[in-house]
Amino acid sequence: MLILSSSGFSTTSIRLKIGEIIKDKSGNMLIIPIASLLGMETAERERNCAAMLGFKKENIYIYDEFKPTELFDMKFSYIVVLGGHTLRLLSKVRELHLDTFIKDQVANGAIYLGFSAGAYLACDDIEYVKNYDKNDGFITDGNFHALGFTDKYVLCHFDYRDEKDIQLCRLYIGDDVELITLNNNQLIKL
Repeated sequence: MLILSSSGFSTTSIRLKIGEIIKDKSGNMLIIPIASLLGMETAERERNCAAMLGFKKENIYIYDEFKPTELFDMKFSYIVVLGGHTLRLLSKVRELHLDTFIKDQVANGAIYLGFSAGAYLACDDIEYVKNYDKNDGFITDGNFHALGFTDKYVLCHFDYRDEKDIQLCRLYIGDDVELITLNNNQLIKL
């Protein structure tokens, strides 16, 4: 299962919707904050808000990019990828071999929760995100292939966007695929 949103647990309406979708909150959760400027601080806030839903705080782990393989031997029921700079996220996920780790966890039953940049990462190819996040040398090989969990595409933070932004995305993804717009208080379950 995928849960994609522009916002995370710290947004009350999103937190409550996730609580309705995920009934069993007893498993291990991994929060990955590597795209955020305030990564660990943001991850702690998200961890506390997830605990407010009933996830056991002692079962919520925060990924530390300075100890990149420390948690790789664990099984997680929930993989949470936070927002930030989307192309930096893709670059770091590859560099730290998180792409393979995340795919393996999801293949073994973990629920993927992607918030903002994390929602984009679930898509197949995220070159269209260059409209919003400048590449700044993060992706140097022209390969914008992401996790590929869905053939749908998202456009996060639609509260601040309009039809022009949809047209910009369509230049990259084409007209034949589904583009889902997400306001800050919306999520989709796939």
